[in-house]
Amino acid sequence: MSRPRFRHRVEWLLLESLLAWIRQGDLNAAYRKAKGVSRLAQRLLRSEWAWANANLALVYGQTLTPEQRERLAALAFENIFYSHMEAIRVHEITFRDTGVERLHAACEQGRGVIVVGVHVGCWEPGLKRLAGHVGKATILYRHASNPLSEQSFMKMRAGYGVEWLSRQDTRAIVRACQERKVLGFMTDINTRDGGVTAPFLGVEAQCPPGAARLALKFNMPLVPIIATRHGMGQAIFRVGQAIDPHSAGSGEPPIQTLTTRINAAFTAWVHEYAEQYNWLHARWRARPDGTLWRPEEAIHANPAPTPPSPRIMRLLQTPR
Repeated sequence: MSRPRFRHRVEWLLLESLLAWIRQGDLNAAYRKAKGVSRLAQRLLRSEWAWANANLALVYGQTLTPEQRERLAALAFENIFYSHMEAIRVHEITFRDTGVERLHAACEQGRGVIVVGVHVGCWEPGLKRLAGHVGKATILYRHASNPLSEQSFMKMRAGYGVEWLSRQDTRAIVRACQERKVLGFMTDINTRDGGVTAPFLGVEAQCPPGAARLALKFNMPLVPIIATRHGMGQAIFRVGQAIDPHSAGSGEPPIQTLTTRINAAFTAWVHEYAEQYNWLHARWRARPDGTLWRPEEAIHANPAPTPPSPRIMRLLQTPR
C-alpha cells in the first residue's frame, strides 16, 4: 500500500465526515440524504452524467425519448448513492431470497463455485447475504487509490463475512480455486487491456476474462447473482441458473463462449431493473478494434436497440 500524501489525508477526512453524516438518524433519513447528494452529483459529475445518457441511448436507442432517458439516468444516479449508503448501513438491510437452492446445489458438488455479479441494486449488502448462505465467500476487488480511504472501506466491510482479494493477486486467486472456495467476480467492467469480446445487453463489449478462464481451468460451476432493491431497507437476493463451464458451446473460443453466456445470464435482470443498474460506468468505451469511444459517439452505435421493460416504462411515467 502506498504512503499517504497530504491530498489523501484531506480526502480521508472528507470521507470520514460523510460516513459519520450518513450514519446519523434512521435508515429513511439516510435514503433522503443519499437522494439529495445524487441530485447534486448529477450537476458536478459531468463525465458520469454524459456516460449514463450515452449508455442508455446505446442500449435503448429511440425506444426512449430524450426526456425518458434523462429520467432513467437520474434514477441511476440515485441508485449509485443508495448503494453506497446501504454499504455503510449494511446490517439494516433485510433480504428475501429467490433461487438460492441453485447456489446451495452448486456448492454441494464440491468443485468450488465462481459467483458472478453485475452492478445492480444493493450489491455490497448482497455480498454479505452471499457469505451468510455459503459460510464465507472470497471476493475480488480493486484497491482504492487512497490508502487511508482503503482502510476505512475495509473497516466498514469487516462484518460482511467476506475474504477480500485484490484482482491483481493472481497467486491468491489461483490458490482459492485450488482450495475449492466460493470466489466472487463483478463481470460488467470495461476491460481495455486483455479483455475478451462478447455482447453485453446486445452491444459488443470488452469483458474481463478471469471468471470464464478460471471456471474452465478448474471445472468450477458459475452462479450468477444480483441483489435488487424493493423499498427502503428491503432487497431480494436473486440466484440464476448455474452455468457448466464445459457444456456445449457455439464453436467460438471457449473463454469467449463462456463469457457470452455469463453476460446473457444478466440481460433480463438488468432490463427489468434498469433504474438500479450502474449506467454511469463507461461500459462500452474500449472497443474490439482497440479504439476508445466517447459518449457522443456511442449514442448512434446500435442499430437494433432493445425496448425497455414494461416495469421501467411504468416507472418513467410515475411523477417524481
